[in-house]
Amino acid sequence: MTLTRWLVRPLAPMMLLLVGCAPVSERPERAAMRAVPAFGATVAELAPQAAVSGTAALPEWWRLFGDSELNRLVGEALSGNPGLKTAEARLRESQSLVDRAGAELYPTLSSRVTFAAERFSATDVQLRLAGDNFRHLLVDPLVLRYHLDFWGQDRARLQQSIAHSLAIAAERDDARLLLAASVAAAYFELQAAEEQARLARDVVADATALQALEQSRWGSGLTTKPLLLRTQAAVEEAVQLSAGTEATVRVLRNLLANLAGQGPDWGRSIRIGELPPESVPALPVELPLHLLASRPDLRAARLEAESAAEAIEVARTAFYPDVNLVGFAGLHTVTLTDVLFHGSSLAYAVGPTVTFPLFEGGRLQAALTEREALYDLAVERYNDTLLRAVRETADALVRLREWDAKLDEQARLLAETEEAQRVAEATVSAGLGDRTVGLRARLDVLVMCSRLAELRGRRLRASVALCQAMGSGWRRLPARSPAS
Repeated sequence: MTLTRWLVRPLAPMMLLLVGCAPVSERPERAAMRAVPAFGATVAELAPQAAVSGTAALPEWWRLFGDSELNRLVGEALSGNPGLKTAEARLRESQSLVDRAGAELYPTLSSRVTFAAERFSATDVQLRLAGDNFRHLLVDPLVLRYHLDFWGQDRARLQQSIAHSLAIAAERDDARLLLAASVAAAYFELQAAEEQARLARDVVADATALQALEQSRWGSGLTTKPLLLRTQAAVEEAVQLSAGTEATVRVLRNLLANLAGQGPDWGRSIRIGELPPESVPALPVELPLHLLASRPDLRAARLEAESAAEAIEVARTAFYPDVNLVGFAGLHTVTLTDVLFHGSSLAYAVGPTVTFPLFEGGRLQAALTEREALYDLAVERYNDTLLRAVRETADALVRLREWDAKLDEQARLLAETEEAQRVAEATVSAGLGDRTVGLRARLDVLVMCSRLAELRGRRLRASVALCQAMGSGWRRLPARSPAS
């Protein structure tokens, strides 16, 4: 028979009699986690047929775009962003709380030394020592404290801390996902803006040349005043457009520098290449299950609900008797003239201390009700996060389909405009028209190219939104052609 069982066994009948002195009320209903809503038909309708795979095998999803500068920017952001470092610090804090909760499962052993000089009052109840002055010394090399976790309170508190720490880790992963998606979206928007800025400068140059020609024609009486004024207005509009795109480029560079935890000057060094081909993310066949596994905010919400469930168990065990084993062994003496290490100074004690919650004025029941309400809140947050995740995935697929259709139409319009430019240039070469015809056709092509660059940027940002909605884990698929 162990020492603990020997000490606690005589108290067992009393504990069983008194355990009902603080009754626990039972709630008939409690919030329940929802299953993943059905959206297979939505995916089948909106997702490209080729964009379905059996597995997902690329956690660093931004690499599917094949852009080394994007990879560098995401790496810089994940290592230098202050907000992400804050999330890392919160994770370390939660892990320390797990260690603290785990330590409660083990006994503590400490040493204690106490010295005091006292005088008892001559009118004190301690008549035997009334009016005496004395000093006493307590030397306890071994002081034992051990909470006997009969009802599983310490274990439930440990599980609560573990679930909370895992939820914090999932929140950190969600912050990483959001940061990477923000960097990728800003980078693709910057690429499109850089392309539009280059085209805008060409538009300004061609519009200025067209204005000069129209001015010359006006002086020769070969054109009308309204046409000349329209040409001048087109130049002013082109200048404003160019200034706007240049400002957008600078703002986006500042944004990327901020996401990477750097200053504006750092953003000036970002290298911008051509917009990458529009790769279609490969959706897993079992999309609902993959959604649950990949979305870090869903994992965080589920783990917080599990932590709240363990907190209910902690509050429930507070209704039961609490047992602590306390013991010490050492040397106690009341006068310094005694021989400290004399055998008569030896003192020791060991035994359980039992606390019975007889009347708490409703405090325990209120604490339990609060924990149950917090659990319901955590579950409903999970349900809300689940519904939002499904909606964001469906919306991302809708946007992909939208930008695919617009890209195909814009590619068709650009081809027609380029054909019109070739006809206009052939007309000018044949002497059947002046240079203004060719310049106007070239301006139309530049405008169409600018619109195509904007749509390609939006299509890439829609791909990023789908990656974010799905969490992570992708396979690379061949690039699509605008006409596919």
